[in-house]
Amino acid sequence: MSFFALPLLIVGGFIGGFFGSAVGSAGLVSLPILLLLGLSPHAAIGTTRPAAIVLELISAIRYRRERVLTTPLLKRGILLGCCAAVGSTVGAIVSADLSDQALRLLLAMIILTTTIFLFMKKQWGLQEHPARQRHIVLLAVTAMFSGLYAGLFGFTFGTLIILVLVAFGYTLLQSSAMGKVVGAISSTASGLIFFYHGFIQWDYAIALSIGFGIGAWVGTRVAAKAGNRYVKILLMVVVVASVGKLLFDYITYL
Repeated sequence: MSFFALPLLIVGGFIGGFFGSAVGSAGLVSLPILLLLGLSPHAAIGTTRPAAIVLELISAIRYRRERVLTTPLLKRGILLGCCAAVGSTVGAIVSADLSDQALRLLLAMIILTTTIFLFMKKQWGLQEHPARQRHIVLLAVTAMFSGLYAGLFGFTFGTLIILVLVAFGYTLLQSSAMGKVVGAISSTASGLIFFYHGFIQWDYAIALSIGFGIGAWVGTRVAAKAGNRYVKILLMVVVVASVGKLLFDYITYL
């Protein structure tokens, strides 16, 4: 690892971890950095996996300590994480042979449409809706398909799962906390596939993990103290950036 790469990965990882701990999409920062350092797309995605696990575990622990991640939410997150892990494993296996332009465009449209619909409701993500939380089978299937995308690309999965959970009646903070449990399990499953194929560059992964971990520790504490409205504003910023990145990639690879 070059002298230039180490501080870039740690500082970039901190920024990604800070945002990712609250609203996901830490890959907005980490993937461009890894590509800049010369990694192939598959190696960049694979190298992010161990760091993502660190981010998600630290965030989940912090949310647990802040009493946001209650025992019922933890159990539900583990269940959904197992469903997402099935999808992410399949996604990681087939990622090398899949043309991704259409999927990127579709995901951009899904995220944008879902966000516009939810933002039309002023209280979305600020109040619980227990009736919608009972649709566990549909939520599990949705988590599985979200995991499929995570296995393919990883990028924006954290934001996508938060939007899904909010749509099913959870608050933004609850969704963020549960999303970290789902993400940790999903990232572990797909990470094993990338490890098997030799797509993880461990020196970069360790440096990125340090940045992600510190950023997640700080970001989760800020989110838990600031509340749902803070997370909502942060999510708006990340959604715009995520959709922009997906559309840019789609146009670039046409």
